[in-house]
Amino acid sequence: MKFSFQTRIVLFFSILFISVQLLTVYCAYRIFYDNSIKQLHQNLIYAEAVFKQILTEGGERMASETRILVADFGFRTTVSEGDAKTIASALENLTLRIRGQRAFYVDLQGRVVADTAGKIQGSHFIFPQTLAEAEQQGKAVAFGVLEEQLYEWAIVPVLAPIPIGWVAVAVQVDNRRSDYLKQLSSMPIEVTLLEHTEGAARILSSSLSLNRQEWLVSKWLAVDAVQTDQLEMLVIEGAKLMTHRRLLPSADNQRSIFAVLQIDYANALEPYWFMLYASLTLLLFGLIIILLGCILIARKVSQPLRELATASERMMNGQFDLALPVTSQDELGRMSRTFNRAAELATQMFELKQKDEQRREMVATVSHDLRNPLTVLHGFLETLQLKADHLPEHEQQRYLQVALRQSEKVSRLAQELFELAKLECDETCIQKESFCIAELIQDVVQKFQLSAEQKVVELSMPMLQGLPTIHADIGLIERLLTNLLDNALRNTPSGGKIRVNAWVDASWMRVSLKDTGIGIPAEYLNNLFDWSSPLSHRARSDAGGFGLVIVAKILSLHGGTIQVESILGKGSNFCFALPLKTADQEHDE
Repeated sequence: MKFSFQTRIVLFFSILFISVQLLTVYCAYRIFYDNSIKQLHQNLIYAEAVFKQILTEGGERMASETRILVADFGFRTTVSEGDAKTIASALENLTLRIRGQRAFYVDLQGRVVADTAGKIQGSHFIFPQTLAEAEQQGKAVAFGVLEEQLYEWAIVPVLAPIPIGWVAVAVQVDNRRSDYLKQLSSMPIEVTLLEHTEGAARILSSSLSLNRQEWLVSKWLAVDAVQTDQLEMLVIEGAKLMTHRRLLPSADNQRSIFAVLQIDYANALEPYWFMLYASLTLLLFGLIIILLGCILIARKVSQPLRELATASERMMNGQFDLALPVTSQDELGRMSRTFNRAAELATQMFELKQKDEQRREMVATVSHDLRNPLTVLHGFLETLQLKADHLPEHEQQRYLQVALRQSEKVSRLAQELFELAKLECDETCIQKESFCIAELIQDVVQKFQLSAEQKVVELSMPMLQGLPTIHADIGLIERLLTNLLDNALRNTPSGGKIRVNAWVDASWMRVSLKDTGIGIPAEYLNNLFDWSSPLSHRARSDAGGFGLVIVAKILSLHGGTIQVESILGKGSNFCFALPLKTADQEHDE
C-alpha cells in the first residue's frame, strides 16, 4: 500500500511524537519514583540519627553527672561503710539531682547492695558485662530490659582511688521520645523499639497499630535481623513501609535492642501525586496539540518550494551563504542538495574573485611602497655620480649612507614579501617537530639583548621551567617571536621595559610579549594584522611592514590565535596561543 506524501508526514510525526511522549512519561515516572525513594531514605537516615541522639543524650548526661557525684568524698564514705539503707538514701538523693528514676549500687562481686526501689537488693546485677565495660572505659551507657520495661542505663565505677563498686542509674524509655521525634519530622514516621533474641522478637514500645505490630514481628523473624543500617521495603497489611533499623547498645549480650523507623510510602508521597497527575495532564494536552500540528505541517508541504524560491532570489542579489535543510530522500531533498551544491560553487567563485581583487590591490600598494625607496636610492646615487668631483668626502659618505638605508628598506620589504607569498601558497608544507619552546624563547631574547642594551631598554624573561614541548615548525615559530620582539623593541623608547613570558593554559601554550612602548590607538586594533592596515602602511614607509601579517599567517597555519591589548602612551601586550598537540595527534590528523 502506497501512502501520499502528506499522509506519510502525518503518520511519521504522529508515531514519533507519541513515542517521545510515552518515553517522556515513563522517564518522568521513573525519575519521580527513584528520587522519592532516595529522598525518603535520606529522611529516614536523618530521623534515625536524630532519634538515636534523643535516646542516648540522656544516658550520656546521666553518666557524666553520676561520675561527678560519685567522686564526692561523702558518697564514697557512705558506700564504704556498706550500710544498705544509707547507700539507698544516698542513691535516691543522686537520682533526684540527675533526674533519674532508679539507681543501684553494685559491689565488686557483682551483688546489688542497694536498690532505690528495694526489689533486687541482695541479688546479682542482671547486666554484668556492662560493669566490665564501665570499669574499662570509665562509664557505660546501654539499653536493657528490667521487669518487662525498657530502660536506659548509665553505669559508672566508684573509685577510692581503686574501684570499690559501681553505681547504675536507669531511666525508663517510654513513648514520649518517639512522640518528640514525630513532632520534629515533617514526614509521617512510625517508631518501634524491639527486643530480639535467638528465634524470638518482642516489641517494647511502638507507635504502630496492634495489627501492624504483629505483622512487624512476623516479618522481623523472617529476615536477617543482624544486618542493620539498610533500607527495606516491608509490605504490612497491603501498605508499603520503608523501614530503616538501627542496633542500639544493649546491656545484655544475649538480647539485641533495635530502633525501627518506618514511613508509609503512600502517605508520604500523597502531596506529590497531584503534581504528577498535573504533569501527565499537561503531557496529554501537549500530545493533542502536537498531533494537530502534524496535520497543519502536512498541509504546508509547499514550504520547501517557497524556501527554495526565496534562497534563489537572495543568491541573485549576492548573498551566497545559503543552505537549505535536507530533511528527506525524496524529490524535495534532492532539490535541496542540488541547490546547496550550487550555492557552495557560487561562494567559492565569489571568494576567488575577492582574493584576486585583494591581490591586485596588494600589488598596486606594494609597487607604490617599493617605488618610494627606489626613487630616493636612485636620486642619491645619480647625484653622487654627477657631483662626485665637487662634493666633499663627508657629503659623499652621507649620500652613501642614505642610499644604503634605502637599499636595506627595499631588501627587507622584498624579503617579507617573499616570506608572505611563501606562507600564502596553497602548497605550503610546514615541517613540524617537537621542541622546547622555553629554550627557543631564551635564544630569541638573547639575540635581541644587545640591541636592547644599546637602546637602553630592559628586556627580561622569567625562568621558564616545567613547560611541555610543543609540536610545530621551529623555524616559523622563531620567525614569529622575532617579528613580535623586533616590533616591541622598535616601538619602545629608551628607559622602557619589555617582558616575555610563557605558560600552559589547559590545552594551549600561551606566550606574551608586554612592553611599555608608545601603544596602539584603539581604532587600529581590529585590523592590526591585515596588510592594508594604516600601521602596516606606515611601517612599510620606514622598512618592512608585513611583520604582523606574517605573524598572523604563521599562527593560522598552526591553528593558533593572537590577542592584543594596548593603551596609547602606556604600552602593548601581544599574547599568542599554540595548541598542545603531540606528534601522534598530528599524524592522526
